[in-house]
Order: sequence, then structure tokens, then C-alpha cells
Amino acid sequence: MVQVVQIVQAVQKVQSVTRFKVSRSSFNVPGPRRFMMQLAYILLAAVIFAFSDARPAPAQVPADKVVVSYPSKSITNFPILETAKQKGFFQKESLNVSAVYMRGGIDIKALLTGDADFGTGSTTAVTAFVAGAPLRVIMSLNAYVDQGLYAQPKYRSLVQLKGQPIGSLNPGGLVDTLLRRILIQGGLQPDKDVVVLNMGGTPERYAALKSGSIAASMLSAPHSLRAEKEGFTKLAATRDYVNVSGTGLVAHADQIKKRPAMMKRFMRASLRAMNYIRENRTETTQMIVREFGMDQEVATLAYKQLLELLSTDGKNRVDGYQLLIDFARAAQKVDKPITAAQFIDEALLDEVLREGVIQR
Repeated sequence: MVQVVQIVQAVQKVQSVTRFKVSRSSFNVPGPRRFMMQLAYILLAAVIFAFSDARPAPAQVPADKVVVSYPSKSITNFPILETAKQKGFFQKESLNVSAVYMRGGIDIKALLTGDADFGTGSTTAVTAFVAGAPLRVIMSLNAYVDQGLYAQPKYRSLVQLKGQPIGSLNPGGLVDTLLRRILIQGGLQPDKDVVVLNMGGTPERYAALKSGSIAASMLSAPHSLRAEKEGFTKLAATRDYVNVSGTGLVAHADQIKKRPAMMKRFMRASLRAMNYIRENRTETTQMIVREFGMDQEVATLAYKQLLELLSTDGKNRVDGYQLLIDFARAAQKVDKPITAAQFIDEALLDEVLREGVIQR
């Protein structure tokens, strides 16, 4: 109705401007012909209006509020989320994203209660999935895991850690699982030969290692790179012991069905951020310096490691997740077979990749 009124007003304006040009006295135009000319002007005015800026602007679609959790501020996840926010990739997808630190284990509970829409603790999610939680990993952020065991300078081998406290993350999670695998292969029995401590994220474990309150700790970049520069001993790199998948994006199975459009937009923005990181070395390195408090040398090394970790297309490594599921089944004494295909849901990711990540 509003558009009709505006068209009439436009027509009246055109008529008022051109009335003298179509008057019978000016052009000696017979009545019927004058009528046809006036009608032509009316139609012209309607066409001009239809394609002019006079049309009402389309209503702005309100941005979806989205909460994504990360269990530790590390090189594996935080730079991707921060880049997507700083460069407006989330905003372009009509997403108002809050990245919230939630200690390992709590992040998974937040997914189950609906307090978070996405989680990045994908390996901890495996443990919950094997226990029956309706969680799915929908996209890979890192193709490989970035963890290493670093010790006080006086320790030069795993065996020397016997009887000592070692910093870990939440029991059953990736960091804890990998630490235990390293210790066992090094001839030590976790919880018997060493004291495994649940100490929170990488920054907390790194601080404990620096203070001397623990003998060793699992660390990821850039804190692992800083520890190495400061003289701590690198006793083990997880990739030398077990080849498992790295950080991925996790969602509740019900939410995947209920909000597929939002999830696709989030994945698209994340993929764009990953592409941006690859193509913008200097800017990303400076972001690492700023966000992690690293010096230029360590940040440069961290950026190089980040490039090695980034997933090329967001696709998950089935074999890596199958290994994690088998670990979780053994720890929980679950006899029934569980496959990685049951945990991985890439249907929406496949749609995003077919549509093209950089189209919009």
C-alpha cells in the first residue's frame, strides 16, 4: 500500500512538471491523443520510480548471537576465531560471535546445556560422545594435534620424571590421553610412577612450569616455542608417538538439524579466516604478538607452525578420530563398536565447499 501511494505521488509530480508540454493549446493536440501522451508519462514515471532509490530499503536482518567456546588460548584455535572477528568475516555472515574461554570439560557441558553453540574441544567431545552425548564434529580446524611434553632443564629423559608432578588438562581429554600414551611408551605408569595434575589451559600449565611448581607439562604453541627458547627441555612431541586429529568444530546433533543455515555461515566465515591467515603472514604474526604477548621471534615461529597445522579444507581425518574413539572406548570399558563416521558429520561442510567459500 505504501508503494502504491509513492507511485501516485511520483506520477503527480511528473504530471505537474510536464502539464504545460502536453496542453492542447501548446501543441494543438486533440483530446484522445493528449490523453495517450499523459498516460505514457504516467507509465514512464512508474517505471522510473520502480528502479530509483525511492524504493524502501530492505529491512536489516538481525545478526544471530553465537557463542563459541575454547578450552585453551592456543595457536590451534584462537587465531582463527580472532581473525574471523577482527576482519569482519563473522559480521558479513550476519553473526554476532562471542568467543568464550571455558575450561576443558566445562566447554562440552555448555554444548549439552545449550549455553554454547560451538565448541573447539573436539577431542574432549570424543570422550563425551563415546559415553553417549549427542555431539558431532562438523569441521576440522587443524589437521594435526599440536602438543609436546616440556620439562625443567635438569630432566633429560622421560624416565627421570618418575615420582614428579606433571601438568595435564582435564582427565579423558586429548592432552591427558596423549600425555599418558607418551608416559607409557617411555616406561612410566601414569598415576603410579608420576603425579598427573589437572591444571587448566596451556597458559596456566606454562606458568606452573616457569614457577617450578611442576617438573614437566604438556604445552602447545606459542607457549611451547617460548618454553624451548627459555631453556626448558622438550622430551616428546605427540606426533612422534600417536597420529591423531587436531582441533575441530563441535556442535550438538539437535542444533545441526535446527539451525543448519547459521552453522553453514559460521563455517564459511571460519574457512575465510583460515585462508586469510595463510595469505597474510605479517598481519597474522603481529596479531600473535599482540594477543599472546610473544616477542617477534617466537611469534614468527608460531605462525610457521600454525600454517602446518591448519586444515586445508575443513575436512576431518577419519583415521585420527577413530584412534581417539578407540582410546576413549578402552578407558570407559565400552565393548560395543563405535566408528568415527558416527561422530563426524560433514554434510553442511560439503554444502559450503560446493557453494564456494569466497563467493560472498
